[in-house]
Amino acid sequence: MLVTLDNLHTAIESQQPFLISMADGKEYKVPHRDFISFNGKRTTAIVSTEDGRIHFLPLLTMTGVSMAESADEAKT
Repeated sequence: MLVTLDNLHTAIESQQPFLISMADGKEYKVPHRDFISFNGKRTTAIVSTEDGRIHFLPLLTMTGVSMAESADEAKT
């Protein structure tokens, strides 16, 4: 599945924690909408973690967006 900007906006607007899966198998947890933003062209998501790390995730390499079952799942 190729992730679109619309898919990400739907996840963000749900007000629920979610996971972004990448082509390399890594997953990035987004516990709250304040932890994700986009570059100017909206081709890259910028995801920050609670420990202050920042990840630049190109939409073209995203393979899925799934809703976390709980806030704790999105934080681990």
